[in-house]
Amino acid sequence: MCKINMKGYWVCLSISILVSCSTMNSTNKSSEEKIAFSFPNNVNQWKLEKAVPDRYDAETLYDYIDGNAEVYRSLGVKEVYAYRWSNPQQVEIFMDIFDMGNSASAYGAYHHDIRDQKDIGLGVESEGMNNSLAFWKDRYFVSIVGMGDSPELNQTVMELGKIIDRQIPEKGNPPEIVKLLPEKGQVKSHIHYFNDYDLLKVHFFLTDENILQLGKDTEGILLRYFLTEQDERFQIILIRYKDKKKASLVSQNFKNLIDKSAKEMTEDERNKKFGFNSILIHSHEKYLILVIDWKNKEIADRYVKEIVQKIKR
Repeated sequence: MCKINMKGYWVCLSISILVSCSTMNSTNKSSEEKIAFSFPNNVNQWKLEKAVPDRYDAETLYDYIDGNAEVYRSLGVKEVYAYRWSNPQQVEIFMDIFDMGNSASAYGAYHHDIRDQKDIGLGVESEGMNNSLAFWKDRYFVSIVGMGDSPELNQTVMELGKIIDRQIPEKGNPPEIVKLLPEKGQVKSHIHYFNDYDLLKVHFFLTDENILQLGKDTEGILLRYFLTEQDERFQIILIRYKDKKKASLVSQNFKNLIDKSAKEMTEDERNKKFGFNSILIHSHEKYLILVIDWKNKEIADRYVKEIVQKIKR
């Protein structure tokens, strides 16, 4: 275990060389056949504007979504089906079904946003507000937004969600990597799945370069923790690489970068380069574990050990 004082940065780094006989299969099985969704012409006062939806793929999604298209592209979106409903008063409902290709990516699309509203019982996970809802199920992420606020509009949004939910026969599962995270202290509204550095940076700025070497062969999870009794807040980033060699190399490269910055940079320069005050870096098998912004190192160590034990199983 190596601990470095960076004038305000306490950095702990360790590399585990323990070998586990078990391996993790992170493949999320999803139905391979696309669903031909169908809807009634009318739901309450709202009429479906076109029976055939507007369709967008990864290349044309920019034409439809301004700003967040890259999020879905990073997660491997296959196609988006965009439906519109309107009533006689021209109150519109926007209904979008994202085919993400597999349940892990659908999970990631859903958890791109902070999810702190009540679950409404759709799909695997869902969230509803007055005039909108979102859920994921199998390979699909669904978003329905009503442009207004009335009891009938809210009821119609919910009914449309149920119609879609019933047409997706398989549930799907969250990414396997999520199961490796310790339960105690999880802030479940702040969990984010990613597989490239641009998507990670949307939720947490680690450093100004892709030191983690994230790409098509990686997947990661970012989760916020809050331990009320100890008043301890921190975040965990857990990343799976294709093999143990790559995880160990990334861990060492990160250590070297921090060592170099401690020697060559001023405190202000380091504050601009890194987005954390403390970090513990640990690699085990093909996983990299980062515990970030902890105050109590014993707690950070304990969480790393718990993750390692889960990986060994």
